[in-house]
Amino acid sequence: MNIFSTYNGMLLLFIVMITCCNIGFNHGCMDEERTALQEITESMGYGHDSYEYSYRSRFFDDCCRWEGVHCSPTNSQVIEIYFYFIKEDSEEKWFLDMSLFSKLKQLQALHLVGNNIGGLDNPDAICELANLQRLDLSINSIEEEVPPCWGNMPKLRTLDLSKNEFRGNLTSILANISKNIEVIDFSHNLFEGFVPFSILANLSNLKHLGLSYNYHLQVETEDPIWHPSFQVQHLLLADCNLNHQSGQGIPRFLSTQYNLQTLDLSSNSLVGKFPTWLLQNVSSVLSLRSNCFVGQFPEHFQSTLSTLDISDNRFDGHLPLHFDLILPQLFEFNASSNQFSGNIPLSVGELKHLERVDLSNNRLSGPVPVGLTQNSPLWYLNLSNNSLEGEPLAVNCNMPKLHWLLLHNNHFVGEFPACLSNSLSLRLIDVRHNDLLGTISSLSVLMQLGAFLVGGNQISGNLPKELCEMQMLQFLDFSNNRFSGNIPPCLHKSLVWKNKNQANSWVPIDFTTKGISRLYQGIPLTLMTGIDFSVNTLVGAIPQAIGELSELHSLNLSNNHLTGHIPTSFKELNNLESLDLSHNNLTGHIPPEISQMSTLSKFSVAFNNLRGSIPSSTQFSTFSESDFEGNPELCGEPLQRKCSGNDDDDDGRKENPSEKAVEGVFDKPLIFYSFVFISYSLGFWGFIAPLYISTNWRRKYFATIDRWIEHLFYIKFFKLGT
Repeated sequence: MNIFSTYNGMLLLFIVMITCCNIGFNHGCMDEERTALQEITESMGYGHDSYEYSYRSRFFDDCCRWEGVHCSPTNSQVIEIYFYFIKEDSEEKWFLDMSLFSKLKQLQALHLVGNNIGGLDNPDAICELANLQRLDLSINSIEEEVPPCWGNMPKLRTLDLSKNEFRGNLTSILANISKNIEVIDFSHNLFEGFVPFSILANLSNLKHLGLSYNYHLQVETEDPIWHPSFQVQHLLLADCNLNHQSGQGIPRFLSTQYNLQTLDLSSNSLVGKFPTWLLQNVSSVLSLRSNCFVGQFPEHFQSTLSTLDISDNRFDGHLPLHFDLILPQLFEFNASSNQFSGNIPLSVGELKHLERVDLSNNRLSGPVPVGLTQNSPLWYLNLSNNSLEGEPLAVNCNMPKLHWLLLHNNHFVGEFPACLSNSLSLRLIDVRHNDLLGTISSLSVLMQLGAFLVGGNQISGNLPKELCEMQMLQFLDFSNNRFSGNIPPCLHKSLVWKNKNQANSWVPIDFTTKGISRLYQGIPLTLMTGIDFSVNTLVGAIPQAIGELSELHSLNLSNNHLTGHIPTSFKELNNLESLDLSHNNLTGHIPPEISQMSTLSKFSVAFNNLRGSIPSSTQFSTFSESDFEGNPELCGEPLQRKCSGNDDDDDGRKENPSEKAVEGVFDKPLIFYSFVFISYSLGFWGFIAPLYISTNWRRKYFATIDRWIEHLFYIKFFKLGT
């Protein structure tokens, strides 16, 4: 009996070893699947010198070892493909033949996220994949209608087509979708049609639904009456014309959803009072942004929310005093663009997890809570466009993670916050239009700073020398202050102003150029650069090195006391669109090279001491007389003063300084006519006065006159008469 048992045990062990060996020493993926995958990757456009090609070549025979390809451990058939952002930087779109995937018979997951896919050939082919559970084509540029069979694949659990350009009627797709579906995300597309939520009532496994930002959809949750069989966890219904046929109210079925983690109802023009019950139904993220809700912020509740966005509504009243007790887990809070008034509660500074705060565009007053800026994890703080008072930040503030600071358009006083030297990750500082005094003299070199905006204060002293080391600067606004001294000659060290570096701020930036205040965001923000030192008391010459800032788009040095010539190096500013040098003490000629700057659309040198002729060019012909006025020795179009042959001395001849001085003096009308009057008076009285004073001179004068009269009479009557 023992021998038999031992034999069976050894046999079983042998079988297990053989099985393990077969698994461990498998020859790799199947030939047909390897060929299909090879065709797929080659269709991406990889050349033989690409990283992906060399990676595949190392394991060419075993596609199961290719990056992003997962095979079954039992039969080495491909079951999952994860190609994430492989072609995201490619300018050429990928037009994908979906029939290539139909050869992967056991495929369960297909993720082609962020690959710049522009279109699909044979999209119905993947419907042959009976085992497919997850299909994710998000973040591409696919312009297609969704094949009806995609929704009713029998084992499909996830269908994510978000952030594409899919089009067509969404109602028919949702009406036939698989009953096993758990995740549906069609957000950020071009779908259209009327979508009643009742067609989703029987999707009992539904956990995630995204229909946001389909501007031609009309989503209706109230009519007809229905009862959901699901408990959704993530519901994204932003900007989809929600309930516009039933009164624009909050969906009532949400009151029966007890597992909600994320709810986004933004940009639907929903109406009603502050929905307090939603603060308790949603456990993590709630966005009610850009609606028409009214009422005051509730005080008697407690929530586990980490993100709350109620911006751009009509809420009013005071923020609750015990904010830390109501929302103790708050991570992000956005209540901007409402009508909240009163002080910012001190309890906001007690929120230990708070990293992003936006209370801008309200009616808040009083000081900034000290606790909000001391040993704070904040990376974004926006308190702009209120009536806040006192110092902008506590003297001992410490926000080491801070990236964006926006405090403009308040009533802050005191000095520029020196404690910002502790925030070495800063990308934007905006304290414009306050009443700040003092100097900026102890600021650290902020290597990530992209926008430094302090215009419209009363800050004095020299421009901070640290600006020269801040190589990522994109916008610099020090206008309307009391800065003095010279313009730093080392500003040419900026990488953004010299090279085409990507902007490092996703926050919209308001900047004045061409005399107009513009809001830059999105792609225009990445392209725009500017320096504004206008309305100060800066002196000295304009540094030649500014001409090295070839990527600069706007330069305003007007209303200072700058002297010297306009640098000829400005001709290298190939992207400059606006140049304002007006109201200074500049001398010399306008460099002819500037007239060839084809990008220049705004130019002013008015009220300086420039001379000579205005360069003629197609570009300069677009500027008006007001752009050159206030320069008495400047001539040529568009000015009324015409140039004479001596007005332009560009041939290099030296002028006699005394002649130039005399010419300059007598060109002035008042002095010229005064000189004529005095000369006439001196001549007249120099002749009349002696006759009046001396009797002898008077007799001789009249005797001479009598002889001349007799002589003329004799000639006329005697000689001419004969």
